[in-house]
Amino acid sequence: MKKITILLTIMLFALTAVEAKADNYNYRPYLGVDYLFNQTTAKGYNPHYNAAGLRIGSEYSEYFATEVFFNQSNRDKRTVKNTDIKTSFYGYGLDILAFLPIYSAEKVFLAATAGVGEYGYKTKFSPTERHTEHGYGYRFGGGIKYAINKNWQTRLIGRYIRFDQLSGYKHAAEYSVGVEYHF
Repeated sequence: MKKITILLTIMLFALTAVEAKADNYNYRPYLGVDYLFNQTTAKGYNPHYNAAGLRIGSEYSEYFATEVFFNQSNRDKRTVKNTDIKTSFYGYGLDILAFLPIYSAEKVFLAATAGVGEYGYKTKFSPTERHTEHGYGYRFGGGIKYAINKNWQTRLIGRYIRFDQLSGYKHAAEYSVGVEYHF
């Protein structure tokens, strides 16, 4: 019981310190755009996609943010076993981000991200045969963020996405470069 009391006391002091630091920070919404390269593992082939992304986020402190995202890809065209396959995807969801400054002027940050999204994959096997799958993707990643000035920031993020409820698609590696404007 004594250990639990000590642990809870330490957690209370830590939360108080974080809250005091957060009170000194002004909440800032932001808007961002991304270019994404996505390499997906599917049954029988591995499509590669170029995609565009839009993010709307909320920065609660210099160390923590949340954002909603929407990504739309181009079509990947492959020939597998004499069958032309065209696929594309879209995804939307929520990410939580944590930042750690690594440069004394607090312009360069390491970033860690985790989130969940819903993905839809459209597959076209022939002019008449089409298939659409929807499922969840659990996203984990890391990268680096650079603050150009008070309002403009850029970042590079790599993510691993594990799909759930998608029978034809297993997981994906996603790499994004983006710019964001903080209001």
